[in-house]
Amino acid sequence: MQEIKILIVEDDGGIYENVYKRNIELFNKENKEFQIGETWIQKKNEAISALKNPENIFDGAIVDLDLMGTGGTDASGNEIIKEIKENLRFPTFVITGTPHHLSDELNVPNAIFNVYERDNVDVFETLNKFKLIKSTGILNLLNRNGKIEELIQNIFWKHISTSLDNWVLDGKRNPEEKEDSLLRYTILHMMEYLDEHNVHPSEFYITRPIKTVLSTGDLVTYGDSRYVVLTPACDFVFRPNGDRNVRNAFLLKIIELTDHFSNLAESIETGEVSNSLKEKLKKVITNNKPYYHFIPKHNTIKAGIIDFQAKLSIPIAEIEEGIENKEIDRFATITLPFLKDLIERYSSYYARQGSPDFDVEEVIKSIFQQ
Repeated sequence: MQEIKILIVEDDGGIYENVYKRNIELFNKENKEFQIGETWIQKKNEAISALKNPENIFDGAIVDLDLMGTGGTDASGNEIIKEIKENLRFPTFVITGTPHHLSDELNVPNAIFNVYERDNVDVFETLNKFKLIKSTGILNLLNRNGKIEELIQNIFWKHISTSLDNWVLDGKRNPEEKEDSLLRYTILHMMEYLDEHNVHPSEFYITRPIKTVLSTGDLVTYGDSRYVVLTPACDFVFRPNGDRNVRNAFLLKIIELTDHFSNLAESIETGEVSNSLKEKLKKVITNNKPYYHFIPKHNTIKAGIIDFQAKLSIPIAEIEEGIENKEIDRFATITLPFLKDLIERYSSYYARQGSPDFDVEEVIKSIFQQ
């Protein structure tokens, strides 16, 4: 059994007793694998103190905006939400009678944050959302005592401690460059600690791209098609004169699966997949063809096939202008482990030399000649 620790910030005792406590009791009766343990706090300052206390590990929070019972004029719950968003990492749902008082800068609805009008929310379903998020393991990774903290602790004492002198004695780089280098060094060690078997398809992408400039591995929509940017990273680097090493970016087209398999669209619509289609899909997914490279589905990103033979060269300036004008959508980046595999397969495909075919019959005949 896993405990889900929920912070409830609500000034009205009646609402806590009749709404939250009752729903939590019902949730705990119906769930054997997860049990909710709540911490109820009525005042803003007490809630912020509890959040700042390193001994408190919360898996989620429900926050009211009006914590002074003013009938809708108070919005001090914003300060609690700001504290969570700036310093902590767990799902937070605002349940209030005054949702319009939520600060615009905080009102960014997503899978781990949302605001609900008190009279229109299903509290039991909200509790179930905490369970679903907890069951992913993300909170065990990112909370104050999570796996990432444990990894960083191990990396610091077992690895960085034995090599830090290389950075301490480095007179070539400034402090900011050393910090960036150590960050990369730490992340590389974290990757070594993680099991890479059976990766989730979503690990293939970073959405949206983190780098502010066009980079190797970026996925873009150009015209009616999608492309992956495969220009070598060194060619994107600016030279002292302000120019790049190349003027054009090298792109490979992504074929839509429904274009590649004529009967796929119908199968998706009916939900019926024939064995022959399934076998064809398996070959594509496992990169059975040397000139194709599969990319998986992720949210709004459709699965597709990178075609090594469908090459396109476009001026980098034209792409950047298109991105600036919203005519080209730079919607994702392929993550490094998968990008390396793509580059290696593409390089191998075009590096293969091949050789002329022998006349087999003639060769066999020659073997038996005296």
